[in-house]
Amino acid sequence: MTQSTVHLLTGPSAAQALRTLLPGDEVLEVVEDFAHGPLADADAIDPQARVAWWNRIWWSMRWLPDIDEAFLKDYWHCRKQLFRVFAQRQPLCLWLGDGAHDHLLLAMVCAHAHASQPLSLVEAGGKVDIQHNGRVAMGMCGQQEIRQLIGTARPVGQEERQRLAAEWEHWQQAPAGWRELHHGQLLQQSADCFDAALLEALRRDGPQAAARLVGGVMGQHVTAFVPDSYLFWRVAMLAEAGLVVLTPQADGPPHVALR
Repeated sequence: MTQSTVHLLTGPSAAQALRTLLPGDEVLEVVEDFAHGPLADADAIDPQARVAWWNRIWWSMRWLPDIDEAFLKDYWHCRKQLFRVFAQRQPLCLWLGDGAHDHLLLAMVCAHAHASQPLSLVEAGGKVDIQHNGRVAMGMCGQQEIRQLIGTARPVGQEERQRLAAEWEHWQQAPAGWRELHHGQLLQQSADCFDAALLEALRRDGPQAAARLVGGVMGQHVTAFVPDSYLFWRVAMLAEAGLVVLTPQADGPPHVALR
């Protein structure tokens, strides 16, 4: 009996679109972002360092007290299902944008998929109308974009799989910094690489809501998608270092001012 294909991607709207358009196949939404944080145990059964990293980020967003529990529920569900797919060697199709996380997700899968396990890849970059600063993330894609991509999958050959598996092993040794993909090459900066931009915005524009501060830096950074959660964490770290003062607000993120 032929096994059905399992589709793996990041982004709830894209995952839901795939489930609607391909009802006979299984869709796994990856709740992760390999663009930042430690990767040494990111593919382990019990990834303590990786989970601790995420907890640091979610705990800095105290106005969303249940976000860590919701994240971990989806995180563990996907991991369990993905390990089952590896064990059963089911055909696996990755749907990827053109960022660092997507590249590293493919590398991780190549490191774990058995050589006999069919592996294919759908690349959204350059194939859908939606983009931001010339870049595409699967989280941006809805049913219209997913429909455009159906039928464009290509197989991932053994030579490519071996190369990417070795690349995953290399990046597992890297420190917990920020990663971007430039012209097909992964580059890493320190975890605090956005701090200067956050502080400069406060010096230039004065005290402001954290959401405005974070949104401004996100908009200025055109070489990659920067999640707001990462920047909210950096704001919390600046406060911990005594460089900014946070004033809690009843209805959302804090107000931020230079100390």
